[in-house]
Amino acid sequence: MRKITLLLFCLCLCGCSAQGSLDGRLQAACTQASALTINVHADNVKDLYSYYVEPGVGRRNSTASSNVFVLDNQEFIMNLNIAEIVNVKLYDQTQSVTLPQGERWLSVSEGEFADVQGRTQKYAAGLMAAANDQVMVMVKTPYFTFTGLSNETGAPALAGEMIKIARTATVDEDAVLKAYSSRTKISYVKENLNLFEDEIPENGRLEEMMPNKPVHTGGDIDQSGETFDDGTSADDLPLNENDDDIQTPSESE
Repeated sequence: MRKITLLLFCLCLCGCSAQGSLDGRLQAACTQASALTINVHADNVKDLYSYYVEPGVGRRNSTASSNVFVLDNQEFIMNLNIAEIVNVKLYDQTQSVTLPQGERWLSVSEGEFADVQGRTQKYAAGLMAAANDQVMVMVKTPYFTFTGLSNETGAPALAGEMIKIARTATVDEDAVLKAYSSRTKISYVKENLNLFEDEIPENGRLEEMMPNKPVHTGGDIDQSGETFDDGTSADDLPLNENDDDIQTPSESE
């Protein structure tokens, strides 16, 4: 009986130690990425925003509002938070940076960084268990949402790389408003990294969408609850896997 008790105690200690290690590594990676000196010139210029990536980061494809990158054979995406930008600019909503609520995050790190323009921005980084012993990595900032898959060892470093890219980015908010706020139905491409089996329902949870097989098709991280000037809900925004340029609706104003 004593041996069983000791064994259970050791297992608990190992579990706490592993969790503490993951929390510590995520916090350290995010803190380091937030503290690095930024002195770069954006080498990727788009109509709505510009950004810089280090030579070790490759780019698979790109649309007007998103990019798919690859780092150490791990893909991750960068989506412009168009819905949030429109709501904050037009409706004076408070700018908030939060991860999807009600999820079983393995580890979460929140903090602030100074971007290339010297502005202080908040961020939230989270790790969640996915299929095939992988970890979903998410970093949210006021202007971008990054999402990717990695093994547990490389997940904190991937979160740090996401923060570094976000710090180099500049967004033309006026151009975003001009492109989207006057349309009868806002339509833009939002990249899918094929993380989930189906599109996430309005009241769905990320973990419920996690597949049990490595290859699958999917939806994207939610921006639910947003409403625009024409009464359109952000839940109506389509998820389009087409990698071509931005999809625009009919010319009805």
